Amino acid sequence: MADIILDNIYLILLIPFWIFLIIMLGRFFSVYANKNIIYALTLFSSLMGGIMSALALGANNTILETAIPFIKINNFIISAGLHVDKTALIFALVLFIVSFLVQLFSISYMKEEKKTYRFYALMNLFNFAMAGLFFSPNLFQTYAFWELVGVVSYLLIGFEYFKKEKSVASQKVFIINRIGDTALISGIILCSYIMFSYSGNRGLTTLSFIDMNIISTLLSAYTSTPLFWGICILFIIAAAVKSAQFPFYTWLQDAMEAKLPVSALLHSATMVASGVFLLIRLYPFFSLETGLLKLIAVLGLITTLICSICACSQTHPKKVLAYSTSAQLGLMFFALGMGNLKAAFILFIAHAIIKSMLFITLPKSYINFILFVIGSLSLSGIIFSGMVAKEFLYLDLNTPLKVIFCVISYLTAFYLIRIALINGLDKENKKIPYEAIILTLLNIAFYFYIKTQVKYEVSEPFWAALLAWVCAYVLYIKNMFGEVEILSNGFYLDKFYTQAVTKIYGNIAKLTNFIDTKILTNYKPVLVSAKIGVKTSAFIEKYIMNGSVNLITKSAKGLSTLDLRAQSGNIQRYNIYAFIIITTIITCLIIGYVSLYWHYIGG
Repeated sequence: MADIILDNIYLILLIPFWIFLIIMLGRFFSVYANKNIIYALTLFSSLMGGIMSALALGANNTILETAIPFIKINNFIISAGLHVDKTALIFALVLFIVSFLVQLFSISYMKEEKKTYRFYALMNLFNFAMAGLFFSPNLFQTYAFWELVGVVSYLLIGFEYFKKEKSVASQKVFIINRIGDTALISGIILCSYIMFSYSGNRGLTTLSFIDMNIISTLLSAYTSTPLFWGICILFIIAAAVKSAQFPFYTWLQDAMEAKLPVSALLHSATMVASGVFLLIRLYPFFSLETGLLKLIAVLGLITTLICSICACSQTHPKKVLAYSTSAQLGLMFFALGMGNLKAAFILFIAHAIIKSMLFITLPKSYINFILFVIGSLSLSGIIFSGMVAKEFLYLDLNTPLKVIFCVISYLTAFYLIRIALINGLDKENKKIPYEAIILTLLNIAFYFYIKTQVKYEVSEPFWAALLAWVCAYVLYIKNMFGEVEILSNGFYLDKFYTQAVTKIYGNIAKLTNFIDTKILTNYKPVLVSAKIGVKTSAFIEKYIMNGSVNLITKSAKGLSTLDLRAQSGNIQRYNIYAFIIITTIITCLIIGYVSLYWHYIGG
């Protein structure tokens, strides 16, 4: 059964895309407008994706590569297809499980919204884009879906585009992510060019993931160390932007303007996970240079510390969870930089399950509050899968890093219980959050599963997190929670982007406009030079290019006229022509032979 599913794994991509088309075309042509049909199709898409991913993981051979030529330029061929392995299947499984539960939650949450058909169509398109990213066989196809993920995220965040703040937020998210997209395509082009020029194997130019070990080794051999580092840093920048790492984490705060189901989806297993996934796919590059791994680890650690500190002074629950997302992804970067890929996977799965549940339980009720606290305890590293993930990563750290890790555990627990306490309860909300209950059960099930897969022990991070919960409760009782301006404003990094960077860009634009309108337009030497060039070009075109063509045309016409006159039909005249031609040829031959004779005699 598993092997049959693996052979038809392409349906994971086709089903959500096909349902996206059904919803949009059906609405466009007014075939149907039944919300229940849209709900059923959307849930079916995610459910099938989750089932197929789970079954494919049980196949005897989970590595499958299928590719067909898509773009061909001489010997350069870019293929499109699928690359299926355990990494892709694990990411896809988490994607579809979380998507299914978030979509189920959104049915009640979005019931009063208008044009929900567009929302669910975009949800399906988003799943298609993410699945396409996970199952891409090469970096070129990865980039195509990478861009599609960004575009659909922009549309989902700006779903209520008629509201100015949401429209502006979606634009900021889209623009900041262009930095990472530019870095990614630059790295891809450089890698492909080097492989095309030096490898001798045209198959490597498409940067296939199945050949990534060979490609990374050859790239290191064919390039100087600075160039190799430069290419790898471009990939790291792309991953850092997509996963909201320092100094690009500000876009994730703007993404909080999105609807709650969109936030739950983006922050758990989808868009922000793309950067982590890219680092895992390109790990053969980074493993060749320990300095690059250290860079990734330091980047993740800095992001985790800064975002955890900022979260401790926020009062808006969605902003706290946004900073928390950047911080937890920073831990995944840190795990990858430390070479602990298994810890990175465990952190990813645990965070996806817990964070989606925390977002779903934000509309507070008694049951939601209890579930939020359980999820916060787990994410803090006190219970369930979050505890195993952090304790397992903690084992292999040296003493200075252990101290920093304990500080991070303390901060994580502090801001989570703080926001749980100050957010309050909505006593009128009686809805039972079945989706959050299912996610909590998945968290517990994953905890029991990974207990059998890794060794860990309860140590300092657990006690640091527990101490933070005690401290936060004491401060809450004494009403001593306050805000620190620099922290609540995220170290003013967003203001730096929106004000300083905008002004710098504006000044550059004004300077170029001044040069164009005031200098180049009015400066006479420049105009004279331009006129000389124009006149020279006109002379060449008129008297040389066109003159040559006219001369050839007139010569051809003259020869045609002579030939026409020669065709008189008089046989005697034809004999005269023949006599003249033959006489001329014989005369030329005699003169030539005589010249050669006297030349040799004289020699």
